[in-house]
Amino acid sequence: MKVAAIDIGSNAARLYICSFFNDGEDRARIKILEFVRVPLRLGDSVFQDGLISADKEEDLKKMLISFKLLMDLFGVEDFRACATSAMRESKNGKEIADRLKAETGIAIEIISGQREAELIYKAHQGSLEEGKKIMFVDVGGGSTEISLLHGEKQLASRSFDLGGVRILDGRDSAESWKELKSWLKTVIKPLAPDYALGTGGNINKMFDLMSLKEGKFATAKQLQTTYDYVSSFPMEQRIKNLGLNPDRADVILPACDIYLAVMKASGVNRVTISGLGLKEGIVAELLEKHYQAVIRRFQGNERFSVH
Repeated sequence: MKVAAIDIGSNAARLYICSFFNDGEDRARIKILEFVRVPLRLGDSVFQDGLISADKEEDLKKMLISFKLLMDLFGVEDFRACATSAMRESKNGKEIADRLKAETGIAIEIISGQREAELIYKAHQGSLEEGKKIMFVDVGGGSTEISLLHGEKQLASRSFDLGGVRILDGRDSAESWKELKSWLKTVIKPLAPDYALGTGGNINKMFDLMSLKEGKFATAKQLQTTYDYVSSFPMEQRIKNLGLNPDRADVILPACDIYLAVMKASGVNRVTISGLGLKEGIVAELLEKHYQAVIRRFQGNERFSVH
């Protein structure tokens, strides 16, 4: 069975096509078939004007048509498209989603910040370190989702209107920063998280620049040092010398500002990455949805795992 996840964020949109296969040991596993990232940056129009512009809507339509063609080419049997901060905040987001469904056949689910955090956690189920209190921090283009997990128990969770594109556009409010820091100090810090787990392209790229792989840890000081290093380059040199994509070179520092603020206010000094995010959470739910069909297709195998 082949499935796909479409993640429509404030900075970029992603198509993630996977297949399930039998590993020969009575388990279903995932194989990634295709991954496409498109730097739409819907947040630019939304955070400035409160609306998705006509030009952005046209770009989104072209992208979805292209995604549909790719899914048809790969023989995708089921998919889900989720949109986050930009579309949920735009005044015309629902209207555009309805039009795009009629024009492309792709239904876009505009999800809440809480739902976004749940899907990101679902992507990590079964792979978390036992007995640890882990603070998930997902910094997107328009919002930041923070959840504290102890095993499979959620101790606290909240979404904030702070993100890399929003800050870059000067649309972050002092009140949002105040709420973030106050909540971390009064709710999260007393619960004493063991470490932070960052998700999203910006923290992944910071780890690349620190030559750290998934599962390794960086201290707040290391993250600050790398921040200072990146900020010492003008935009053109970040692209040329550091190998950053244009849509990453400008937003990576505002996003990192959030990670640093979160670590300081929560009293957490270590952060790691997993490489997993919203798109993997969507796929995990699709696997759950089709569990019985997958089992039947794999001739009665009873065990099922996601890797």
